[in-house]
Amino acid sequence: MRIKSFYAATVEGAVALARRELGPEAILVESRRAPLEARHLGEYEVVCAIVPEAGPAAPVPAAPVPAAPVRPAAEKAAEDVRLARELSELRKQLDVMGKTITRSAWSGSRWPADRPELPELHARLMAADIDGELVEQMVDAACRRAAERQASGARLEDAVRAELEKRILVNATLAEAGSDAPPVAALVGPPGAGKTTTIAKLAVTCGISARRPLQLFSMDDYRVAGADQLRSYAAILGAGFLALETVGALAQALEEHRGKGLILIDTPGYGPHDMDRAADLARFLSTRPNLSVHLVVTASMKSADLIHVADRFEIFRPASLIFTRLDETDCFGTAFSLAVRRARPISFLGTGQEIPEDLEPATRERIVGLLWPEALRAVRSAA
Repeated sequence: MRIKSFYAATVEGAVALARRELGPEAILVESRRAPLEARHLGEYEVVCAIVPEAGPAAPVPAAPVPAAPVRPAAEKAAEDVRLARELSELRKQLDVMGKTITRSAWSGSRWPADRPELPELHARLMAADIDGELVEQMVDAACRRAAERQASGARLEDAVRAELEKRILVNATLAEAGSDAPPVAALVGPPGAGKTTTIAKLAVTCGISARRPLQLFSMDDYRVAGADQLRSYAAILGAGFLALETVGALAQALEEHRGKGLILIDTPGYGPHDMDRAADLARFLSTRPNLSVHLVVTASMKSADLIHVADRFEIFRPASLIFTRLDETDCFGTAFSLAVRRARPISFLGTGQEIPEDLEPATRERIVGLLWPEALRAVRSAA
C-alpha cells in the first residue's frame, strides 16, 4: 500500500493532484486543514492511498525444503510481540481509513453545482472533528436555509454558522432547572476527568465569590486518601467539609446542611468495571429533588471513548456536561457531537489546572469559537 499527502488551496484541488499522480483508483483516506508547519504547501491536506494489484505469481522451481531451524524460546516470543504490534498498527490504520471513507462518502456528486463554496465549508466542519452524520445534517439544513433567504442575499457560510449555533445547548448554572432552592450539585465521571479540581473552581466562582455559605462533600472512598485533596481545598477556602462513605450518610448530611447556599458533592472516579458499585449512589443522586448531576469528561478524549463514558454514566441521569482539559486539544468537535447527540447542555468548560481561573461558564459564542474560529472572527469583525 502506498500512502501520500497532497496539499492545495482547496480539498478538491488536493484530490485532483492525488489522482493525477496516483491514478483514478486512488482512495481518499483523510481530508483536513493543513497543520501550521505545512500551511505553506497549501491550506488543505488530503491523504490518499493506492493498493497495487497483485500480479500472477511466477512459478518457483521445486527445491529441497531444509528443516526449519529451532529458534530459542526468547527469540520466538520477541517475534510474536513484533507481529502482534504490527497487526495492531495495521488494524488502527484500517479503522481510520474506514471511518474516513465513510465520512467522505457524502462528498462528490452531492455538491450542488450552484454552491462552489460548499466543499470548503464541509471540510472546515470535518476538520473540527465533528461527527460526519451531524455535519451532513447541518450542511443540508444550511443549504435549505440559504435557499429560503436567497432573495435577501444570505450567505451559505452564515447559514452553516446559524445551524451550528442552533444545536449548541448551554446552561451555565449549578441549580436544578426550575428550582428556587439553594444549588446542590454532584459531579460524576471517570477517573482522571478532573472532578475534584473542578469542584474547587466551582467552590470559588459560584460559592465564595457569590458570598454563599459553602459545604463540600466527598464520597470518594475508592482512592487511598481520596478525600484529602478536597479536604485541603475546603480548609483553604474556609468551607465546610465532610467525607462520607454511604448513601445513607449522604442523605443525612444533605438534610442537616440544607440551609447552606451551595453544596457540592465529589464522587469516585468509576471505571468500566466499577459501575455495579456505583448503582446505589446513581439511584440516589438521579432521584433526589433539587439536586443536579453534572457529567465531567475530558474534551481531549476520542469520540468512541466519550460515547462509552456517556453510556456508562447514563445511570446517573446527568442534567449537564462539563468538559475539561480544553488546553490539551485543538478539536472540540467530538465533545460538541456528544452534547448534541445526547441533547444535554454544556454548563462549564475547564481550560487548565489553575484555580479558579481555568474554569469558565459555557456560552454559544465560546463554543462556536472552539469549533469554527474563522467564522467567529468574521462575526466580530462585522460587528
